[in-house]
Amino acid sequence: MIKYLMHIAFDSSMRLKRRVYYFEYKGIQFKLMQNNPIKYTDMLLSIVPTDNKSERQRVYATAAEFLSALSWGNKTHISLENVGGVGVTFGYSLKKCKCRMFVFPKTPFKGKHIEFGISQIPAIENDNQKAALILFREAMSSNKLWLSFLLYWQILEVCGGTPTVWINREYYEKNKVFIPHDKIQQLSLGGKKLGEYLYDDCRNAIAHIRRSQGRRAIRLDMLDDNLRIRLSTDVIKCFAEHFIISELKLNKNLYLVKKDRLSFPKYVNSSELQQQMYTLAYP
Repeated sequence: MIKYLMHIAFDSSMRLKRRVYYFEYKGIQFKLMQNNPIKYTDMLLSIVPTDNKSERQRVYATAAEFLSALSWGNKTHISLENVGGVGVTFGYSLKKCKCRMFVFPKTPFKGKHIEFGISQIPAIENDNQKAALILFREAMSSNKLWLSFLLYWQILEVCGGTPTVWINREYYEKNKVFIPHDKIQQLSLGGKKLGEYLYDDCRNAIAHIRRSQGRRAIRLDMLDDNLRIRLSTDVIKCFAEHFIISELKLNKNLYLVKKDRLSFPKYVNSSELQQQMYTLAYP
C-alpha cells in the first residue's frame, strides 16, 4: 500500500535550537526539519494515508495553524507553501523519512540566531483566534507595508465589529494601547481621531486607487507617504496585538510533552499537563 509523504516548506526569521523536531498537533504527526537557511527553506513533513485532496488539505491547514501559533509565540516572521510530496511504502515512518524536495528561500537570510524552541505555543481555541493568528503571521512575513497594514486591519474585523470605534475607545477612553506621542505627531492626523485616520487615510487609501475629492490617496513614489504608511503600520500592529489578547482572549498555552522516552511528542493543554505524568519533549 502506498502512502503520501507531504512536504510543506516554510521560511522563518528564527533558527531553532535543534535541527529536527517531532510533534503531534491537532491529531496530525509532523517532522520539522531545519535546512541550511542560505540554500533551502525549512520543511514540515507529514505522512498522509492516501494521496487524497481532502486529506492533504487537512494536513496543510493544520500545519498553517501550527506555524501561525509558533510565529505569534516567538514573534518571528514565518511564511509557508505546499510543495507537493512523494509516495512511500506502507510501514514507512516519520522517524525514517528524509526531506525529498528542496525549495529556495523566498525571504532574505538575516543571520543564524539559534535561540528559539517549539516547546510552548499559544492554544488556539476557536475560529476567530485561528483566523487572527493566520492574518498576523501573513502580515509579519509580508515584505510590503501596504499589504501588512491591510492584514493587521482585518484582524480587527474578525468578530464583525467596527474597528474605528474600537480603536478610539481603547486609545482615547481606556488608554489601553500606548503609542509614543512623537509617532502620532508624525502621522499628521489633520484633526481626525486616530481610528478615522487609520481607516480613511490608510486602510481605504491603500484599498482604493481612485478616491473622491478631498480624500487622501496613496502615492507609492512619494517619500512622505512611504514614511507615513510605515509609521501607520507600526501603530495598527500594536492595535492588532492588543485585539488578539484582550478581545479574542488568546491567553492559554500548549506544551510539547511525551509520556516516556519512546512515545511520540504531542501538544497538551495545562490541565492535561497537571493530570498526567508528562515530561517536556525538548527541555
